[in-house]
Amino acid sequence: MKKCCCCAPIRHKPLPPQRDECPCCVEGMKIVLAQLNGKEVDIATLDQTGPGQGNNNFTIGSIVNDFIVTGTIPGTEQEKRSAAFPICNVVGVRGNVLKDISLPAIDETCDCCERSITSFLQHIQGQTVDVDTLATGQFNNMQNVTIDAVGKGTVRLTKTNETWIINSCFISGIFGFTRSESFA
Repeated sequence: MKKCCCCAPIRHKPLPPQRDECPCCVEGMKIVLAQLNGKEVDIATLDQTGPGQGNNNFTIGSIVNDFIVTGTIPGTEQEKRSAAFPICNVVGVRGNVLKDISLPAIDETCDCCERSITSFLQHIQGQTVDVDTLATGQFNNMQNVTIDAVGKGTVRLTKTNETWIINSCFISGIFGFTRSESFA
């Protein structure tokens, strides 16, 4: 049985039989989230309407079954509220603790939009741009952010006192970059 990428809402072609893991849209962000165990961040998913998404002080817990991130958020009338998000729906995280997080090494295992956007981001790394994602609020229409680092399925964006790590599969637009001769 061929496995498909679990990214929603995008459909990708089936993975080669030798791949037994979900590709970039989960793997890169899973590596980032695993480094954040016990740390507080804001988390954005494709659907920002539920409790605990956006500006939420989400304390990362564990990764369950390789595809779910669990943790706690402050809840109304409760001190803490548990939450779980499918990693394939996590657009990104934001917080002060992200500056020292290592992004996953770039490899050639992904056969979806991640490979091309990663290559593009590498060409404009260090530039200050505007970035739109499929999330809302502080994770959408990020203006004057610097492309600080690029990893497998992930990109770190910085702005004065703010840092985001975004799942590159959920970038919907990059604006204001300087085109170089290295673009193919």
